[in-house]
Amino acid sequence: MALNVGQDFKKRWLDAPNAVRQSFFDDLNRICDLLQPSTNIEKWIDNDRRALQVAQLQVDQAYADLKAQLLEEARIRKQLALEKSLADKRAKQQAYNLQLQQDELQQFYAQTQSLNALRQVIDDEIAQQSQRYSKNPEYPAIDFSNPRSRIQDDEILSELESVRLRLELEAETSIEEAVNAFRNKLKAAAKDEIDYILENSKFSAEI
Repeated sequence: MALNVGQDFKKRWLDAPNAVRQSFFDDLNRICDLLQPSTNIEKWIDNDRRALQVAQLQVDQAYADLKAQLLEEARIRKQLALEKSLADKRAKQQAYNLQLQQDELQQFYAQTQSLNALRQVIDDEIAQQSQRYSKNPEYPAIDFSNPRSRIQDDEILSELESVRLRLELEAETSIEEAVNAFRNKLKAAAKDEIDYILENSKFSAEI
């Protein structure tokens, strides 16, 4: 008598749960008992019917457990994939934010250097103007004894100091605007990262 076990029996046998394989062993053992001459057929049939019912329950439970295990493994794989994807995106976002911060710091440093250089130029020009107008002019035709014809050095210096203060205020305003713009960009980048994390953190849903 040939035993037909079907195609891919080895793979199906290895993939089957232990309870399923054990049920096949039990079936074969009962068949071997049936072949014994001393076996009571009616009793064997009754025992076989009950054994088949129990075996079917065990097989159903084994496949249900296997399905639950496969679903859980799939859920874990999906969760790990989402976590890895989120971690990669967060790493890229952090790298982008760091690069943005470095670029902004470089721009801020360059602007500060430029404004400091401009302030130095202004200081030098003011100093030159002050030195020029602080000297007594060598013009014999001017009568310095006449108050109306005397150059008012104090007024000139006061006007130059006003110009100096105005230019310094404009330079400080430009620096403050650059700092505020840099802070606003950092806040916006941090808010985008927080919103992204909150939006993509719901990966524990049921499959």
